Amino acid sequence: MAPAQGAVDPDRDEARRWLQDELDSGDYRLEDPWWLRLWRWVGDRLPDPAALGPLPPWTTWVVLAAVGAAVLAVALFVTRDRWRTGRLAPAGTAGAVLDGTRRSAADYRLAARAALQAGRADEAALEAYRAIAAGATERTLLEDRPGRTAHEVAVELGQVFAAHAGQLRRAGDTFDAVRYGGHRVDLERARAVVDLDAALDAARPGLPGERHPESAVPS
Repeated sequence: MAPAQGAVDPDRDEARRWLQDELDSGDYRLEDPWWLRLWRWVGDRLPDPAALGPLPPWTTWVVLAAVGAAVLAVALFVTRDRWRTGRLAPAGTAGAVLDGTRRSAADYRLAARAALQAGRADEAALEAYRAIAAGATERTLLEDRPGRTAHEVAVELGQVFAAHAGQLRRAGDTFDAVRYGGHRVDLERARAVVDLDAALDAARPGLPGERHPESAVPS
């Protein structure tokens, strides 16, 4: 409601009423967060307790628990990570695999196994993939080029270890997701990278496009 003409010095109550009228006009109204709108939406669809008649005291808690579970389920659905289908998608800009102080493949490998045994899955996955990159460089399967990313390691090594190309891609995604995306991995996924490092260390490299016995389809 607009102030009356000539009212230039309102008292405190009148000024508060003008301010409230202005805020209620909608020009200054902010949108509620999605979870609050969802809560109201669910609440609007619940039956009126007065229309149901007397209910046991525990009914209120059951209804609140059900509504809370529904809100939690929607929140998890909205904020879910891209960790589905077994493939991790990095949530940031990828960087080098062998950054910082360079170590030997044996050192990376030892650190990965120690971290895995201690239950430090993230560290185990990172160190194991560094062991893959360092080991390939030491075997001259990769050019010693600083700044090579996990994706580049996977693509280049996938040409000489065709039977493990898919595992290399998944391991590279894991590395980027942990190192540059801020994600966490479980022990099973970390163990997969550690096992891949061991398999590549013992595998015979081949020329790009060469058919490997491991990947041959039985006739």
